[in-house]
Order: sequence, then C-alpha cells, then structure tokens
Amino acid sequence: MLPEYYPIDGSEGYPRTTPMKVIVCGFPRTGTMSTHAALQMLGLNRTHHMIHVITDYEGREMQEWTRALRAKYRGDGTFTKLDWDRLLGDCQGCIDYPSALFAADLAQLYPEAKVVMLNRDPDKWHESMCETVAAIGAHMSLARKLQQLYCYLFNGGTRRSASFWREINHAEGGYDLVTEKDKAIAFMKQKYDECRNVVDEERRIEWKVQDGWEPLCKHLGVEVPVVEDPKTGKMVNAPFPRINDRKTFKQNVELRMALVVAQTNNIVFNLLGRGVTLAAVGYGAYTMWRLVAARG
Repeated sequence: MLPEYYPIDGSEGYPRTTPMKVIVCGFPRTGTMSTHAALQMLGLNRTHHMIHVITDYEGREMQEWTRALRAKYRGDGTFTKLDWDRLLGDCQGCIDYPSALFAADLAQLYPEAKVVMLNRDPDKWHESMCETVAAIGAHMSLARKLQQLYCYLFNGGTRRSASFWREINHAEGGYDLVTEKDKAIAFMKQKYDECRNVVDEERRIEWKVQDGWEPLCKHLGVEVPVVEDPKTGKMVNAPFPRINDRKTFKQNVELRMALVVAQTNNIVFNLLGRGVTLAAVGYGAYTMWRLVAARG
C-alpha cells in the first residue's frame, strides 16, 4: 500500500520495508478474500488485495495501478522494480486483481517469495463472476445510471476509477464476461500458465480454498493456526475462513456506492459554498463601488 507522501511521478525512491513472502496468482472469485483472511491469520498482515485499491478514496493507488497496467499491456511508459517497491513496499504478499495480472512479473522480481496458484473450477468461477462482478453493470436502473453520471461529473475519484477499470478491461482483451465465457476462461488460464512457466514446481503450490490449512501452511513453512475450543478449552485447529460470498459481495458494492455518492455530495456542497461566497464578495464589492460612485 502506498506511503502517505508517495510521489506519484516516481521521482523519489521508497525503500521496501518488509520482504515479499508470498505471491498468490488468484483471480477474483477464486476465494481471494478468504485466502487473504487466512494469510492474515498466518501473520502476513500486509497482503495486497483489490479491496485496498477501491477503498483508497484519495485514488493514489488507482493511479499507480493504472500506470502499471498501461506500461505492461499498452507499452505506454515503464514500471520498474523501484516502482513496485514503492507501491508494494510494505506488503508481505499480494492476491486478487490487479496484482494477479502481474503475477508472473512479480514472481520474477521477488524470487524469494513463495507462489500460490489459487485454483477454482472454471465453470463455477465463471458462474460466480457473472452473478457478482458482471451483475454490477447488468440491468442497471435509470436511477443508478444517473447516480453514476453525477459522480463521474463531479468526483475526480470516480473518473480515475473509470480509467482504471478501462485498463483492466483492455488487459483482459475486452471480452464480454457474460456472453464470451470461453474467452474469459481462456484468459484466466493464460495468466495462470504464464506464472507457472516462470516459477519452479518446488517454489509453487497448486491449491484451492477447499484444501484448507495443511497444504498451504506446509508450503509456506508455518504452523496451522490454533484457537481455543469454547466447549472443551483445548487448543484446536482454527476453522479456515470463508468470507465474501455472493450476497456479501453485493452488499459491499452497495455500501461502496453509497460512500462514493456521499463523497460526491460533499464535493458538490463545497463547490456551491465557494460559489455562494464568491458571489457574495462580488456583490459586496459591486455595492461598495456603487456607494463610492454615488458620493463622488
């Protein structure tokens, strides 16, 4: 995650503050939020996830990821190891979009990091994507369209978000997620294979959320986390986290949209406030001029 005074233009260095320990090649809706929570339980407290991009309401992360996407997928500019160390300098891991679109690159830049190939049945993955990510824009009401237009016109963060998602779409090849299932699955397989091709087998694990703690912890060289059983008082293996199901995803989308609208309202009210102030000052100056002119 970006430091507070991160230089967007890349003019200053920012040293990595912690080693990159794990790179998860995992697309959205493969269990990334559950795995993110699991990694936190294993002590990887700074694992980058899309949630960190969309909740950075200043938009600094979104700008940098947009720059990284343009460099890789359009050949527009560069994004070097120094840039990655600034962007992910305090992260011990990364998972989900947008980092999954750079999994092969990151695996080569951080050769000491273990790699996890987060798998899910392609058909179930596509079904989940259609019912969550694709559903955000499908069957959108006129009221929601007007709401988004309002935010786009008055909120710079919304415009930065639109640019970011355009670059994501371009990186994916512009396929239609709902109607072009084969292309969506092929792109996912392509990015996973790119990562597999640059990472030795002993450095990576093929894993899915249903496999649970044991193979993941063995690969990462850590112990399975334990918790106290409330009934027996004995220490037992912690349940593997299962979060961000389809219902929760939709609720979070609505919550984030409400926050963006509230932010836009504040921007508009501030603009109106400044407008009223300037009008009052102008009217006052005009009145004073009229008084002085009348006395003269």
